[in-house]
Order: sequence, then structure tokens, then C-alpha cells
Amino acid sequence: MERIAIVTGAGNGIGAATAKKFAALGMKVAVVDVLKDSAERVTNEIIAAGGQAIAISCDVSIKKDVEHCIETVEQTFGVPNILINNAGIGGPFHRVDEVTEEEFDLVFGVNIKSVYLFAHNLLPKMKNMGFGRIVNTSSIQGLYGSPGSSSYVATKHAVIGYTKTIAAEWGQYGITCNAVCPGYVQTAMGAQDDAVDDYTKKVLSMTPTHSIASPEELADMMVFLVEQPYMNGSVNVMDGGITCHVGIMDV
Repeated sequence: MERIAIVTGAGNGIGAATAKKFAALGMKVAVVDVLKDSAERVTNEIIAAGGQAIAISCDVSIKKDVEHCIETVEQTFGVPNILINNAGIGGPFHRVDEVTEEEFDLVFGVNIKSVYLFAHNLLPKMKNMGFGRIVNTSSIQGLYGSPGSSSYVATKHAVIGYTKTIAAEWGQYGITCNAVCPGYVQTAMGAQDDAVDDYTKKVLSMTPTHSIASPEELADMMVFLVEQPYMNGSVNVMDGGITCHVGIMDV
């Protein structure tokens, strides 16, 4: 079966690395990002390397944008059967009583409503094909509480719950759904291994591997989950072992 993938948040970081790896494996890839220039840059890099890709600018929290995105992929490549819900944002990093409703809605829109919108539209299509692979990007902060990050933490917990429910409902139709929980990654949103600030030093000191993941390492996990027919509803932590520490909440 021809593999057609949508990767959200693919203009940079984990999403970009995943889109490139998928294309290198022969998949047709939709590089989806709210930043049009970033999506086009990654797409051009894929095409230059001999892959097939299209760039789609999309606000993943808006229904009509998501529907247009899926329609564009169908018209260009065919019905998508692989979905990587990777788009996400951090902040606001405030106490619960300091987070405004607008800030709360923004984080929930990008981090969890987007998962609903893409899954809602694509699951029936995947069912008709008898095949589908969905991977949702959560976080190690989807596994515990973290003072000052209430909205982000709540959405990443929700991603895990949504993943397990999709897996339970749709596994009978040849569709699997799994989650990835990155720790600290060399991205604009995550930690930078060449930085020298105290926060990064603390992260490295608390990580048993004394390292920070590359986006390509996370992309390898995405490929693995897409290729495994019996992995369903799993929550895959990639954090160098940092969550093994009792003091994780101190980071």
C-alpha cells in the first residue's frame, strides 16, 4: 500500500526531521506548519533529496484549515494513511491563577484540539482503507505535574489519554495509535546542547545519559511506530532516563 503521511509542526525540529525520514523511506509527505516559509523550506529540501512532498500552511487549531489541509493532500497524493500529530506550543509558564483564558485556549487549541480535528477527519478514511497509523507527540510533562506549566502539562496528559482511547476504539480496523513523550530535545522549543545557561546544565546533570536528544532520534521512533503493526496505545518515553529521578519536578 502506498504510504501517504501528514506531519504537523513539520517546519522545524522533530516534525521536520520526521518528514525528511519518511520521505527518504519513499513516503509521500505533507509538510504542515503554521509558518509557510518553514514548511516550504523543508519541502524543498525533501524534493532536492529526491523525495515527494508538499508544503501546507495550516493553523491546526482551526477546523476549516485542517479540512483544507486534508483535501489538499488527497488532491495531490491521495488519502493519507499516516498521521503524525506533532504540532505543539509551550507557555504560558505561569501559575494556574495567572493564566488568562486566551492563553489557556491557545495552548489547548494547538496541543490537543488539533489532535482531535485531524483524527476526527482521517479515522473514517483510514477505516475504509483498513489501514492507518497515528503517532501523537506528548511530552514527559504528560506524565507528571509541573508547577508553572499547567496548561502545557494538561494538554500533554490529554494527548496520552486521547491516544489510548483511539487505540482502543480503532485498533479493530487496522489502525494503530501511539504516543511519544520526548524529554529535552535540540529544538527551538527544547533545550540546546550548545547552550551554557544554568538551566541546560541542570538538565544535563539530571539526565543519566548526560545528553540531549536530537530531532532525528525522535524521528527514528516515529518511523518505528509507523512500521509496527502490534504497537497500539503505547506511550514511548525518550528522555535519556531523566524521569527516573524522584526530583524530576525540580527541573
